Amino acid sequence: MMASSGTAERQVRISRIAGRYLVFDIDDVAYIRRHHGICAVFTGTMPQNPTQNVFLGLPVELYAEEAKLLVDKKAGYIADDLADHLSQLKALDPAARAAYFQSLKTQRRNAQLVIDEDKAKSLARHMERRKAATVQPDTRPSEVAAEAPAIAEGDSLFDAPPTKRVSPPVAVAKDQTSLALTPTTSSTLIVPQPTSSAAIEVPSSYPLYAYLNQRGYFITPGLRFGGDYSVYPGDPFRYHAHYLANSYEWDTEIPMLDIVTSGRLGTAVKKSYLLGGQAPEQDPVVGSEKTSGEVRVFCIEWAGM
Repeated sequence: MMASSGTAERQVRISRIAGRYLVFDIDDVAYIRRHHGICAVFTGTMPQNPTQNVFLGLPVELYAEEAKLLVDKKAGYIADDLADHLSQLKALDPAARAAYFQSLKTQRRNAQLVIDEDKAKSLARHMERRKAATVQPDTRPSEVAAEAPAIAEGDSLFDAPPTKRVSPPVAVAKDQTSLALTPTTSSTLIVPQPTSSAAIEVPSSYPLYAYLNQRGYFITPGLRFGGDYSVYPGDPFRYHAHYLANSYEWDTEIPMLDIVTSGRLGTAVKKSYLLGGQAPEQDPVVGSEKTSGEVRVFCIEWAGM
């Protein structure tokens, strides 16, 4: 379920790169999914396996409708990474730059402590198993050497007890440690800039998308089911889609064959067929702004033939 309007405001940074809208911060990804019903699509791959096509990771790519919706709700802003990132980094004063690098070093030190602690526990378990294997009664030396201790879950095959040979310390330059810092996001460094959603080009189906999202539905692309959107009553991790939705212009004549085809197709995949559109903009009252017309939707269910 999406949170109510009382949720604390959060500005999600949406990076526009080569015409695509990407979100790199995992906290932002969780926030827009939990509070705004936006699932997006994971598109990132690991550098070691760039051809990976299963279990993709960060960043997530937003569709134009999703990006515009967040900007309209004032829950996100568009950042042109190529321009904003470099310009704002150069504008930092020395004190802010030093504080930023110090925060990265602190994060790196905390992560290293966690890794070292995990390695120490793994090594201790490994030594305990070796000790237990050597003191077993009625076991000949040849059997002890032949039987390798079992590897517990979570242990690494490459963890080995330290040897007596110690390498001499290597001199490290004063600024060399900063070269190893690789932050995954610079959202804490770049100040959010107000963005107008007018610059985001969206398809004509956006009014229907915003209408369904406002009512708490989760919407994903519906191409695999033969429609514009697949509409879920809750998070797609927990629910199947209830509707197959198509958007039409207000004055568009819908062929009966399209209604029959979509209705039968929706029934075949156990979904109701939903169609909708937005009424034309109405003439404003004197002294008021021009407002868009209401969105109307209809649901068709195949009862029998």
